[in-house]
Amino acid sequence: MATAFTLAFVQHDARAGGDRSFATAGVRAAKFASGELAKALPQERPGQAAPWAALRAEQAVTTAEITSVVVPDGAPPPTATSALVRVAYTLTTTPVAGAPRKERDHLALRLEPTPDGWRVTALPWS
Repeated sequence: MATAFTLAFVQHDARAGGDRSFATAGVRAAKFASGELAKALPQERPGQAAPWAALRAEQAVTTAEITSVVVPDGAPPPTATSALVRVAYTLTTTPVAGAPRKERDHLALRLEPTPDGWRVTALPWS
C-alpha cells in the first residue's frame, strides 16, 4: 500500500492530454488513502501553480523508482492498528527536450487498517 500510494502521488504527466495539475496525482493517490487525507489529496493548492506551469512548459513526465520502504529511525514498530513507514524513491523528470533530471526524495506515511485493507491516513513530517 505504501509503495502504491507513493507512486500514485509523486508521478506526473505534464504533457498535453496528461495530468491537469498536481491534484490529478492526488486523485490517484486518494484511492490508497482514507479519512481526511483522502479528502484533501485531490484539492488544488495555490502554491502548486508555478511548479506545475514549469513542468507543463517542459511537457515533462515524472516517474519514480522506489528504493526502500522502512520504519523511520525512532518511530514505534508497526502494530495491528498503525504503522509509520518512510518510502524512499528516485524521481526522474524527463522533459520533451533536454536531459532527464534525477533526484532522491522520500515520503513518511502513516498507515491504518480499514474495512478495505490498510490505507494511508497521514503524511507526517510533510
